[in-house]
Amino acid sequence: MDRRTRFFWSLTIMAGVIIILFESYTLYDVQDNREKIARATERTTIGTDRELETIIQVLEKTLEARAVYEFDLKNNPLKLDKVVFLTDEQGRLINSQQANTIRVSGLYINIDPPKATVDFKNKEYTVTVGSFIEDHKVIKITKNGILVYRRGEAKFYPLQGRTLDPEDKSVMSRKSQYDNEEDY
Repeated sequence: MDRRTRFFWSLTIMAGVIIILFESYTLYDVQDNREKIARATERTTIGTDRELETIIQVLEKTLEARAVYEFDLKNNPLKLDKVVFLTDEQGRLINSQQANTIRVSGLYINIDPPKATVDFKNKEYTVTVGSFIEDHKVIKITKNGILVYRRGEAKFYPLQGRTLDPEDKSVMSRKSQYDNEEDY
């Protein structure tokens, strides 16, 4: 054999030995990792009865708490009269028809004694000073509305749908109406 052939054979044999040593080291490392994983899985327990029972108890308590919950639609966000304010053909505000709110629909000031027509809890009442609407006592009837006393507090209810004159600033808000009323 000539030198060139011997050089290539020597180079090929050395490359083969290096590749075999490298692959042996890699396979040894893979075998070592496999044994470590096998030992770790032998020590691990998955889904023990105690853990499962604890999870089931927590879920049952959550379900019981949900069964006790009472849903209340007192302030229903889907009621449009809470966010949309309607007016009639003359531009007067049409207030919502809440059953538990006093609405003054009419005032009769020119008769003695003055009277007012009031809607409360879907019933219509004709009241005078001193009349009771359930636990509300009518204290005063004015041209702008009625003053009612309930549980130690006086509250003014204006005439609903009243067209306001621009110069009549005394009835622009409920607070100003109450403040401008005479003492009772």
